Amino acid sequence: MDLVTGGTGIVGVHLLRELLHRGRPVRALARAGSDTSIVGRVFAHYGDEALLERIQWVEGDLLDVLSLEEAMDGVERVFHAAAEVSFNPGDTRKLDRVNRKGTANVVNAALRTHVKLLVHVSSTAAIGEVLSGRPATEDDAFDPGGSHSPYADSKWAAELEVERGRAEGLEAVIANPCIVLGPGRGGRSSMGLVDRLARGSRYYPPGSNAVVDARDVAHALVELADKRAITGRYLLIGENLSYRELFGKLATSFGHPAPGFALRPWMLRAAASASTLLGPFLGGRTLVTRHTVRSSLARRSWSAGRVEAELGMRFRSAGEAVANVAAFRGRPGG
Repeated sequence: MDLVTGGTGIVGVHLLRELLHRGRPVRALARAGSDTSIVGRVFAHYGDEALLERIQWVEGDLLDVLSLEEAMDGVERVFHAAAEVSFNPGDTRKLDRVNRKGTANVVNAALRTHVKLLVHVSSTAAIGEVLSGRPATEDDAFDPGGSHSPYADSKWAAELEVERGRAEGLEAVIANPCIVLGPGRGGRSSMGLVDRLARGSRYYPPGSNAVVDARDVAHALVELADKRAITGRYLLIGENLSYRELFGKLATSFGHPAPGFALRPWMLRAAASASTLLGPFLGGRTLVTRHTVRSSLARRSWSAGRVEAELGMRFRSAGEAVANVAAFRGRPGG
């Protein structure tokens, strides 16, 4: 039996599908009252509705250790994909509570229930920055004293909890995907960006990043688990590209012209200042922050060399990932 946390997220729902295709009995953790209908919509997109009945849903919460231990009863492997994603400074405490404390609880429950393997889904946000221009690797250490977003800090702290679990005898592997593109609930994670470009945009940020297809993330996570690749962490990178290229692919997939105007640094900083001032009038939400500005301006890339060498992994292109998510969004209910 495998347990997946975060089963309604983009990574989680694709993990459920990957495990079921391999014939694994699967249990999925869901909070009380959670809407799991997105799983059915994503499975329908792939023509896999028949697999839905094989998912065993259990009620639990990352902040409730007892519920985690009950969910892990009889479980061999735990895929921890649940996380809070936000770059809003007002969510700092929530990010720490869900990402760090929640992971600590998962680690503790796994140790107490003698789970054989924990697969922890981290992020490129927890990889150290490289100033030389070369692609970052798993060996580039995160600087806890640097200027990071609360999200990055929380994901790095979560990795420390996994390392603590290793020191206490838990076998674990850490995977660090970049921006994950795939069918999922609208407005959540990368689907927020997809929704925005589906409406069209004239502008793009000047920086660069990387994207990876959700199907490839799920495949890599299960391959790492099957091979018991517990020696370190693994970057999951599909394609490095500029935001101009990414925004262009997304916009054109929905029939809009590719954005043609680069946002200037002063524009982004002015937007962040205005968003901070208007935050109290927007329900406390800061739409543009200094962290999102910094990310939009940064030119970063990452290497998938380790996972490609150890798993023989070949990732889909950004174009393939965009086409998949655009096809899903174009479906009724997508």
